[in-house]
Amino acid sequence: MRRKIMLILFALQAFIFNLTNVVTPTYLKGLGLDNVYFGYFFGIWSLGMLISSPIWGNLGDKYGRKLFVVLGLCIYAVSQLVFYFTDSIPILILFRFISGIGIGAPVTLLLSHMISETRRINTATFLSHRMAFLTIGITISYKISGVLGAFYVTELFLIQSILTVVYIVLIIIFMKENNHKQCVIPRQLSLIESIKKLKLVDKENILFLFTITLATITFVNIDKFIDLYVIDQGYDSITLGNLKMVVGIITILTNFLIIPRVKKYLNNVLIMQSFQIVMAIIILIVFNDSRIILMLYTLFMLFVILKSIYTTSEQLYLSKKVSRKDMGLFMGIRQSFACLGMVIGPIIGGHIYQSGSGNLFVFCVICLLLSSIILSYIQGNEYTLEKKKELIQSR
Repeated sequence: MRRKIMLILFALQAFIFNLTNVVTPTYLKGLGLDNVYFGYFFGIWSLGMLISSPIWGNLGDKYGRKLFVVLGLCIYAVSQLVFYFTDSIPILILFRFISGIGIGAPVTLLLSHMISETRRINTATFLSHRMAFLTIGITISYKISGVLGAFYVTELFLIQSILTVVYIVLIIIFMKENNHKQCVIPRQLSLIESIKKLKLVDKENILFLFTITLATITFVNIDKFIDLYVIDQGYDSITLGNLKMVVGIITILTNFLIIPRVKKYLNNVLIMQSFQIVMAIIILIVFNDSRIILMLYTLFMLFVILKSIYTTSEQLYLSKKVSRKDMGLFMGIRQSFACLGMVIGPIIGGHIYQSGSGNLFVFCVICLLLSSIILSYIQGNEYTLEKKKELIQSR
């Protein structure tokens, strides 16, 4: 698939998938649910991704990714349509879970498809450009949904479902695949079996994947509960949409202007550890200041920049540890560790936020610091191994 078309599809995907995020707090409050359910609704969706991502990745590597991308999008379109037609809590929870299963396919397979078609030396550039185009889609989505959310709520779920159908048609037309042999349906691999197959069972790699879980817990709680936090401070969806738009613009500029210039330094554990410590400090300062809007538009934007660089860095670091033929399965495993944070983060975060919004941000700081400690251990081991190799070569 042509790279430019693929990046446009990433932007469109982000636009569609984030169209209802701004109105979700209002939607849940309209059902009479408290803040705890905000975490449950996002957590159960992430659980569907956690379970399905390795399966989609494995099937895509075996039989071709396009079929399963389309299948996953169909599941997602139907699930989102349910939110327009019913307000039954059990049904909504069920289809929220099914929606997560469906979305796991495009999230995992489109990334692995593009990486597999990109030369290894261009992987960092592609990842930064992909993040930028995703952010363009998210930014536009938040701005439009922020305005529409002041007048429409459930209607946005209907629009989201219709746009997903349009997106399916575009995938069918523009996604091209080659060299996928048809064969017998494979036995479904468990997460542990997938890890063993990719030789990721050594302690350092497992620990690194766990740092992704901890970082994701922080990022998803900040990203999702900041929506609720701004609304609870008395601001409307338009204010929230504008804030998210600025966050998107900063992310785009970071990925286009900063990351390409520093990418040669990104494959470094020490850099990732330093970024996590600085991000933890920023969270403590921003959410303990009474001038919340001012802080969100100033110091918090540094957090946004560091998060973008960190995300590209960890994906680049991991992309060098697997062969191209196993990229889909590998990205499925990486996505599962991220989804683990996306599951437990909002669920725990919902309860903590209910006890006091400030407590949630302290929890996020703790997760980042734990992650940085683990990265310090990994970095120490890598340094020791490098010294041993130098000693052997000198002999």
